[in-house]
Amino acid sequence: MKQYLIYTLLCLGLAACSGKRTTTVESPETSVTDNIVEEQVAELPPLEEGEIFLKDKDPFGDVIELQGTHIVEPDTFIFRPSAPNMLVEDNLLIMQNGDAPFYIFHFPEFTYMKTIGRCGNGPDEFQFPFVVKSLNPDYLCYLCERTRGKLYGLDREFRIHYINEIFKTTGGWGFPESIYAIGKNNFVYPQGRNIFRVILDGDSVITDKIFNLTIEQAKKMPVTGEMNVNPLRNRIVYAYKYAKIIKFMDMECKTIRTLNFRQSGFKEETLHIADGLDSNVTHYMQVLPTRDYVYITYSGRTPYKVVADNAKKNYYMYVEQYDWNGNPIKKYRLDAFAVFTTIDAKTNKLILTVSDYDDPFVVYQL
Repeated sequence: MKQYLIYTLLCLGLAACSGKRTTTVESPETSVTDNIVEEQVAELPPLEEGEIFLKDKDPFGDVIELQGTHIVEPDTFIFRPSAPNMLVEDNLLIMQNGDAPFYIFHFPEFTYMKTIGRCGNGPDEFQFPFVVKSLNPDYLCYLCERTRGKLYGLDREFRIHYINEIFKTTGGWGFPESIYAIGKNNFVYPQGRNIFRVILDGDSVITDKIFNLTIEQAKKMPVTGEMNVNPLRNRIVYAYKYAKIIKFMDMECKTIRTLNFRQSGFKEETLHIADGLDSNVTHYMQVLPTRDYVYITYSGRTPYKVVADNAKKNYYMYVEQYDWNGNPIKKYRLDAFAVFTTIDAKTNKLILTVSDYDDPFVVYQL
């Protein structure tokens, strides 16, 4: 995980910890039956299997330049973003943030509401939290403590309920970077070289390995990247951080479409030196789903170059837009840089938390 060091440093800062709520520990009933309330949307054409080579090609056309709207805090709440994974739900922006461990803001006003949870390594406290979109109507979202694999539900009164331990960890950095709900009691997460699926059935936790993420052309390359899902579209998307490769898969990972923009360029000798991966170009940073499209944030620079550019106030990054069958649509250039972003799927507003600004929220209309 040393390759995340430079990016993490971009986002480090002080986090306020006011207004914390005592955790309630409960075990809600769960069922293996996973009914999702589906919108009426046009059915996707079948996913075309195979690998598409796009090296030295320009599938997006002209890059669209976008200027962000910098949100100046309308209240007196001051914070600095620290690995701020976020989601928008019910006119709220819910953010994990360093020592918070969770902030809640009104959206789209971005006014602070309260801080949720407690930091620490005690029972029902959070060290490495992650906020997860919920498909269970009982919960506004899920909160995951990744070092212990514990999953909690956050209800609409902002009370935290313990659900279950949904994955095992090996200590240190041996925990998943992210987790995603694909049903009421059904989750997927990438860990190491694999994608795992978890089904909660009462007190039972059923785990299956469903896909190996190792790239055939670069078996020695560390598997690191970002994933996201769209259960309504029956899709999983995985974008590799250091290889310019994206995989579009059905939810069972049986049909795979691979977009391969580059087959070479990764420096294998950097595997064996401290922070060596950061000498490679970072391609993809986050995968952001909406109903009809998936947006993938893109750096195209080494972390060292990002730090140097930001020091000169030369802020920029890219966002690539695809449909759920892996067809490139558009490419945007933003006038700010942030590793951690989210998207409001209802309005296609992209939200950045920029650590270089005192007021960190910047919003783009895609």
